[in-house]
Amino acid sequence: MSVVDTAIARLQAIALSCTGVTIKAAPITPPEDASILPLAIAHIMSGIGQADNATTARLLLTVNVDFHFSSLTLRSAYQQIDAIIPEYLQRLAGDPTLAGAVETINFPVNVRVQPATWNDVVTEMVTFEVPLKFLETPIT
Repeated sequence: MSVVDTAIARLQAIALSCTGVTIKAAPITPPEDASILPLAIAHIMSGIGQADNATTARLLLTVNVDFHFSSLTLRSAYQQIDAIIPEYLQRLAGDPTLAGAVETINFPVNVRVQPATWNDVVTEMVTFEVPLKFLETPIT
């Protein structure tokens, strides 16, 4: 497993360890209905790479961690959202190297809340945009 995969897996594990709301891992296939919600999925969104010198390369990736909540009852969805936002940020702050997988999380972490549709399932989605810093040795 690459360091990037390890970091993404750690972000997902942190999402699943939240206790204010019981979060499930996103299924392999997109859900057919809202019964699987709430769920979380972590994925690379964007990034840049640069060579600092002949011995150090820097990879800066933004990994999105998306939490999907059932929008069937908006009041319930927003109660869960209101609980998950501070808890997930606190958990990230408590593990800024993601158990050694990254050099650091480059705080601040952006948070967005918006409606989303995933395989025809309408959800309320919270997205954490987590900027990660990796230092690598160039291949010569």
